[in-house]
Amino acid sequence: MRRIAWLTTTMIALTAILAACAPPAAIYPAADPPVTATRSPLPARTMPNPGVTPKARPAPLKQGKAGVDTGGAKPPSKPVADGVPVSGSGTFAVSPGGTGVVGGGATLVTYETQVEKGIAWGSNPVWTPDGFAATVDAIVADPRGWTASQAAPITDAAQGMKNASWRFQRVSGSSYNVKILLATPNTTDRLCGSVGLITLGQYSCRYGNTMVINLRRWLKGAPGFPMSLDGYHTMVIDHEMGHRLGFDHMLCPGRGKPAPVMQEETIDLAGCLPNPYPFAADGTFIDGPWAAS
Repeated sequence: MRRIAWLTTTMIALTAILAACAPPAAIYPAADPPVTATRSPLPARTMPNPGVTPKARPAPLKQGKAGVDTGGAKPPSKPVADGVPVSGSGTFAVSPGGTGVVGGGATLVTYETQVEKGIAWGSNPVWTPDGFAATVDAIVADPRGWTASQAAPITDAAQGMKNASWRFQRVSGSSYNVKILLATPNTTDRLCGSVGLITLGQYSCRYGNTMVINLRRWLKGAPGFPMSLDGYHTMVIDHEMGHRLGFDHMLCPGRGKPAPVMQEETIDLAGCLPNPYPFAADGTFIDGPWAAS
């Protein structure tokens, strides 16, 4: 009996010790708390402003071959002194402002006009950037000019054209299809010569999106060519613009007919009549056989 009492007393003591060593129930809750994810805010998106129209970029154009309108003939030397200023600063002043769109053709052609700075005009007429722009604008807007293509679109597989027509706008920014430079003979030679074109102090040239109009011809016209100076201005702008639109040279279509403006008229009329316009008064496109490349 004494042994049983001792065992009972020992078990009671062990139970009390174990109970004293157990952790409190409050330290470990019955379930883990829910996990809340923390997400960094996304960067704000800038949405287009529906009230702003992106600035239109000039449409790409096919181009005629770069070149000089000499007909392949190379005069033996530069022209003698004729009172034309032969050099300027080599830098250009952009004609300020611009025009509205003229014509309603399918392709918009934007152009910029510039006049060389530092020209000592002497007794020659002074061509300011404003004056040059006004003359070019009038030529471009003439109803017999390239805007007439709206009513008579041009299709020619050899030139890669299908129902081609154009409308025009002069601009004075950094985005344009073509720039038209009025440059002294020395500057013309330098600019055209930089792409391998020889202008010999008198010819104009066209390369890439640049038309370089030689001041000598602009002031004097082509010696012996039966056309007024105003007519020559019209012809050279329409001819070089035609190259920019994608036309190569044409030949006379027949004796007594108007020369296509893409003919090298000042070199050889070949029996055609001088003509400064791409289109006739009745809206007919004046064309001819393509010249050999």
